[in-house]
Amino acid sequence: MQTLTLLARRARHAALCSAALLAGAALAHNVWLEPDAQGGYLIQFGGHAGQLEAFAPEKLQSVRAFDRRGRSTEARVAPAAQGLRVLPAPEAALIAVELDNGFFSGSAGGAMRNLPMDHNPGATRGVHARKFHKTVIVWNALTQRDIGQAFEITPQQGRAPHAGDWLELQVQLQGKPLAGARVSLGENGPPATTDAQGRARLQTVRGTNHVQAIFRQPVAGDAQITERSYEALLSFAVH
Repeated sequence: MQTLTLLARRARHAALCSAALLAGAALAHNVWLEPDAQGGYLIQFGGHAGQLEAFAPEKLQSVRAFDRRGRSTEARVAPAAQGLRVLPAPEAALIAVELDNGFFSGSAGGAMRNLPMDHNPGATRGVHARKFHKTVIVWNALTQRDIGQAFEITPQQGRAPHAGDWLELQVQLQGKPLAGARVSLGENGPPATTDAQGRARLQTVRGTNHVQAIFRQPVAGDAQITERSYEALLSFAVH
């Protein structure tokens, strides 16, 4: 984690400078990976209305890679001109990223500050925001297994979908199927809501598909927050 912190700190300025160049991904505020021409992946954050944002280095919690059998494999994080870059081992079939965006609070209709309510006088609303991402490199049996993220989108098939196919997904919170989560293809795709088994179906399109899941969990009796915000993004290519 110290290595991730150091690399993220060195990359913060570069990430701000590259925001305009990479602002094409129309996603809600989340963390995700953009493949590059050299076989690596740039870590991106933000995405709402196509805008990228720098993130504080301590917010990046983990970057993990898995081979086709679900075994952990190398995912080296290195600074790049456009931010942080993940260099997975050749055998990697899936990469997972987690980011804790911290506490935000404010009053109704007012600007939110990156502080918990008990450190923001006058705040009436507080949110703890966590972000989760998975990039599927190779579809296989691992793809349809959860990997233990606190908030996770898992396809219910191990074969790659074709453009126009309907893909069944399951959303889990703390390892349990979650009903009532909003799921969509990108930020602006037609939304679906997960059923009692945490499942929903979306129609895939040609190109890179970003499946987004959002869940807001009300919290009572907490001095810091009134809500937990969970966002996940599952990315994969469709031909």
